[in-house]
Amino acid sequence: MEATLYKITLWSFFAGMIAHFFAFFPKPETGTARKLSLAGTIFILIGFASLTTTIASRWTAQGRLPVSSSYEYLSVLAWFVAVFYFIVMYRLQNSSFLGACISPGLFLAVVFAGLYPQSLEMTLIPALQSYWLKIHVTMTIIGEAAFALAFVMGLLYLVKNCRWEKVGSGLKRKSVLLFLVAMGAGFVAAVIIRAAQVALTGLSGPKLWLSLLGGAFLVAVPAYLFAWRKWLSGSRTGFGGLVFALSILSLMVSGMLLGSWVNKNRSRMEAIISKIRAVDQLNHELDSEEAKLTEEIWERFIAGQKERLALFNSLEALQEQKKRALTLDDAGPLITGSPLAYELSFPLSLGEIREERYTLQKNIAELEELVSQLGLPASSVTLRALRNLLINSYNQLFTTDLLPSDQGRESAFIGYMVLLAIPFFGLFYFLARRVQDRIPALEVLDSFAYRTVSLGFPIFTFGALIAGAIWAHYAWGKWWSNDPKEIGSLIVWLIFLIYLHARYVKIWSGNQAAVAAILGFLFAVLSFVGNSVLGGLHSYG
Repeated sequence: MEATLYKITLWSFFAGMIAHFFAFFPKPETGTARKLSLAGTIFILIGFASLTTTIASRWTAQGRLPVSSSYEYLSVLAWFVAVFYFIVMYRLQNSSFLGACISPGLFLAVVFAGLYPQSLEMTLIPALQSYWLKIHVTMTIIGEAAFALAFVMGLLYLVKNCRWEKVGSGLKRKSVLLFLVAMGAGFVAAVIIRAAQVALTGLSGPKLWLSLLGGAFLVAVPAYLFAWRKWLSGSRTGFGGLVFALSILSLMVSGMLLGSWVNKNRSRMEAIISKIRAVDQLNHELDSEEAKLTEEIWERFIAGQKERLALFNSLEALQEQKKRALTLDDAGPLITGSPLAYELSFPLSLGEIREERYTLQKNIAELEELVSQLGLPASSVTLRALRNLLINSYNQLFTTDLLPSDQGRESAFIGYMVLLAIPFFGLFYFLARRVQDRIPALEVLDSFAYRTVSLGFPIFTFGALIAGAIWAHYAWGKWWSNDPKEIGSLIVWLIFLIYLHARYVKIWSGNQAAVAAILGFLFAVLSFVGNSVLGGLHSYG
């Protein structure tokens, strides 16, 4: 059922995006343009209804708000962006073009959501078993949806503000040459760093060159911005803002695609490791290489695992009754005569109990699935063959992974992202001049971006920072963990705080405000991709 709803959502948003796109070609005041725009809105409405049904069905099945996995997070984010889409279409004049710019975001959010596992999580990991889940995540999503709208307004502002009649071929050549020189200098710097044994020393082949390219890009960007401001910013054509906007958009799209792929590949590798561990557990129960895993041995083994799970369920109930960490005296009557008496370290917090319980539940499910696939009795030869097959599958995924396994992983990711962004930049540059006349006035874009940030900032502040810190203290015992998403959220908050202050005191307007809005949402995206690539406490799904 959900697979069908996902397809309806995906293709409805796609149809709405295409209808809005074709509405560009007739003149805005013609009947054809209005009909195409209306058709686009109807398709988006169908997709919105399908997405709403999907979220509601998952909510009903799981008994909680579906925001615990990356698939659910992106789906709910797309839902709120769709709400903002309808507000834009209703409130703003000349909103058909803005609708056409927001609808690709809806489509891409659903596409990226589909790259993540869509399975229902009936039992959350211990860290997520809290009412703070719906407070923290939902308010963060609403804030980020508002920032996404401000991001679109900022991009459109910089595209609209480019005065193409003043952009000569000389300026274009200088900008390209300046970028190539900056990249060349960055590449030399990256090679020197490797030669000095500072970084990237264990890499070779294509992954080394991609890591060098990523390192070169990190060096080249500040140098390019500095040189542009010093030598090319005097043209006052708005071309620099256009290049910045299209570069950010291209890198963001390529980064999200790569991040989703890397996360999916890593999830497959982790699933294989779990199966290998399950096979090792079954092998451990056999007393010789010729022995077989019989029904009797299996029943005795799995009964022991379920007995341990029952003990942890009892410990959790006792902890909730005591309302404090359990001491050995508290748990003594439950664990007397059990191996847990020698394995556990007291005092035992609720989080530790839930972590062990969740691990046992997952392990029992994997063991039962494995045995059902093998069939009983199963010989040790069969188990060893299965283990070798799993190891080969893992090695194949490991060797074909785009990124290095250890050092240079981040720089290689950036290198791939830069290469993938080049064709996207070419496409966006080709479209920019052709759609400029359809973009609403600069004042409309600037005002709407300011209002959406003003709406999203307090919601994001409470949801992402305050509620997130309280929940982190409850779940992990500390308010701050230097997790990629935590650092990214703090940067997002600081950027939009500066944005609102600068707008209030009228220091920023126009280009500066648009750039700040773009950077704020960019860091929100980077924090999401960062958890997919770097891992961290927030990399659940």
